[in-house]
Amino acid sequence: MLTYLLLFLSVSVFIGVFAHRVYALNIKKNTPPPEKKSLIDEEPLDIDENKKLSKQEKSEISILCEKADIKLKVGEEEEAIKLLVQAMAIDPANIEAQQKLAMLYMQKQMYAAAAALFKQLGELTNDAVHYSNLGLALYQQQEFEAAKEAYQRAVVLDSSRPQRFISLAQVYRSLNQLSNAIVAANKANEMDSQNIDFLFLIADLQMDAENHEESMNALKKILEIEPENAEAKNYLRKVKKAIAAKEKA
Repeated sequence: MLTYLLLFLSVSVFIGVFAHRVYALNIKKNTPPPEKKSLIDEEPLDIDENKKLSKQEKSEISILCEKADIKLKVGEEEEAIKLLVQAMAIDPANIEAQQKLAMLYMQKQMYAAAAALFKQLGELTNDAVHYSNLGLALYQQQEFEAAKEAYQRAVVLDSSRPQRFISLAQVYRSLNQLSNAIVAANKANEMDSQNIDFLFLIADLQMDAENHEESMNALKKILEIEPENAEAKNYLRKVKKAIAAKEKA
């Protein structure tokens, strides 16, 4: 408890600069309440991107970030957070400090704080990586609609990474939007057809959608890649039983 108290006290240094709201979460998987406001739709943080820093301020920020790196190397994460917060108090738009602090919050499972920073980073940089990380932070909070928006933005900005489509597929699945999930997973599979994890996800999604033949096809592709894959063999037997039961019904 003392550790988290110290973390949140450190965050108070820049609360006056960052005017954002964090909502308490009390939702079940696959049932996001329609009235819940998406974090992505919040008003932008109060940052002056055109603020001119003096040489001394720039030097102070650089020193603080370097000290934070040293603290991280020796496992003193709380101290690193305090140093990065100090850097952002000088310049709330500092990309380096924001990125490091956001990743630290993710490691600490402080997902709401991480989401607020990744959201701001995305607005500042328009970088797919930041929107992808925002999607993950929101997903961890079960903010599925907001996570979907973030991942959609990430793949629009950079569609070269199949894992982003898999992440988007998982969000669609949590929203029970199975057809969209299948499309996203298939897109990832097109980009990396030998990835067994992708094929297992496709098999799962097709089963969820009661598309048994398509699920069986995905499992057969796995066995073409790894003929002795026991998990795929067991799953295939399960799918065949489901097909037989459906035919008898």
